[in-house]
Amino acid sequence: MKGGREAIRALSWDQVREIADLFARLNPYDSEAVRGSILKIEDDNFDPRTGKQRQLWCYAISAKRYALFVRDRNGEPTLLRKGVNNGEDRWSEHGLGHLLNPTDPKSDDREWIAQAWLRIIRKALGLRTRPLPFENLPAVGRTSVSSPWIMRSLQGLNRDKGYPESIKPFNFLLSAHVRPFGHPIGADPQRFHLIAPFESNSSKWLRGPWIDAYTGKRHRVTTSQLRGPNIAALMIYGDVLREYEHHEEFKCAGLNSEPCARQTQGLLARRHVRISTVHLIGKESNLLEEAEEGRVHDPRSAYTEYPDARREREAWLRDIAPKLKAMPLKEVQNRTGLSLAALKAVRAGRMPHPRNRELLIRAASESCRNI
Repeated sequence: MKGGREAIRALSWDQVREIADLFARLNPYDSEAVRGSILKIEDDNFDPRTGKQRQLWCYAISAKRYALFVRDRNGEPTLLRKGVNNGEDRWSEHGLGHLLNPTDPKSDDREWIAQAWLRIIRKALGLRTRPLPFENLPAVGRTSVSSPWIMRSLQGLNRDKGYPESIKPFNFLLSAHVRPFGHPIGADPQRFHLIAPFESNSSKWLRGPWIDAYTGKRHRVTTSQLRGPNIAALMIYGDVLREYEHHEEFKCAGLNSEPCARQTQGLLARRHVRISTVHLIGKESNLLEEAEEGRVHDPRSAYTEYPDARREREAWLRDIAPKLKAMPLKEVQNRTGLSLAALKAVRAGRMPHPRNRELLIRAASESCRNI
């Protein structure tokens, strides 16, 4: 394309039909019951009223974050909507589905996500956009009292209340998302999560009372950039949507085979993967629901891992130790902050502590990337 950007050479409709027809021979089903090719041309490609082929457009942020739309004669985009111009809604909720509907928290209607997608698409096309009416509301999800430790954190809130008024097991709660560096002074970001009694009026969400699920302590909250040292700063829907719009596709690489960053655009390629270490994990997952809702902030808490010391040592001596020996000792110290004595012991063959091991692996990887 102009400017040297790579582009995908698109197939024509005739070519697509020809390929699909070739695969009709591989149809494993009864030809009377299931006719045609195993490569289906989706109904989205045809106008539901006329049945004629139409031009579809797609705006994709990552593999699971995309929306399909059509454009009118003036170039104005319209999302594919069930019952309006398509058989199904065709915008992704991935990455946003954990949040409540800010216009009607009791409703399962996801129209607010459609509004967000349309604004993202209009911005990409250089068209005029308007602020969304819910942008400045705190971004909250819904969770439930599903474990004893959450129930214990609500003891102070239930004190002096009768049974009918108290929060009980399996009741719904609000779950907030704290901004980066928005935690109160002294709070551990990995063990801090704010919950509050469920409130269907979004204009009252800031009032709380907001309670840390880990300690049971009450905290004041704000959505302002200016706050006191003991006040938690919550993310707003606008913050979430800005992050959503510029989400990196970690599994792909952009130009020059560099990993995708927030501003990477154009034709993406799969990143090359090489196995360095093998980690044995259980098929089961701990706290899966809590992790999806954002209540677990340390990914290591959500997985069961079975360490194999022999395998880890072999991988360390094969892949990491030689790279560290090839680096100047001072450079390794600057990158990791570890003492010279600890680094010399590692170079002599001692396995480092798991926390230090992560620092050393990152230092070796960054050094190789800069070569």
